[in-house]
Amino acid sequence: MQTATIIERNIANAMKLIDEVINTGNLGLGDRYLAADRIDYQEYGLPPGMANGHEGFKRVLGGFVEAFPDLDLEVQFTVANDDRIVLYISTTGTHRGPFMGMAPTGKRFKVNGTDIFRFDDEGKIAAHWGVDTFGMLAQLGLIPPLGQS
Repeated sequence: MQTATIIERNIANAMKLIDEVINTGNLGLGDRYLAADRIDYQEYGLPPGMANGHEGFKRVLGGFVEAFPDLDLEVQFTVANDDRIVLYISTTGTHRGPFMGMAPTGKRFKVNGTDIFRFDDEGKIAAHWGVDTFGMLAQLGLIPPLGQS
């Protein structure tokens, strides 16, 4: 497969992960787009390795989907090179369920962030990097680690 075709496939798979899995809350479909041994370098305040693989993905995103049932990620633009892509994403949601030990507020949010994905030869996401604000806050004792209340 030519490099341009591989990059197009990887971008398409990242978009499917966002549209078909995260935005619908159907996290069980994540296995289609994530390598079983996927490493998540954004630890979310969790012990090392707890965000890795299929179960780590469900653990992390499950907390978001439960707290923000209308969670919506919209890719603003992508930058791609070889086996990596960068997504600049706008995320919105309404705080309807408990999140990181905090009771629902009913408030809506919109934030922008960047996610970086590395793909394996099959076009599955093998690694993820993102902004780790939660880990910093958990280490400082200001909030509990994700998934704990």
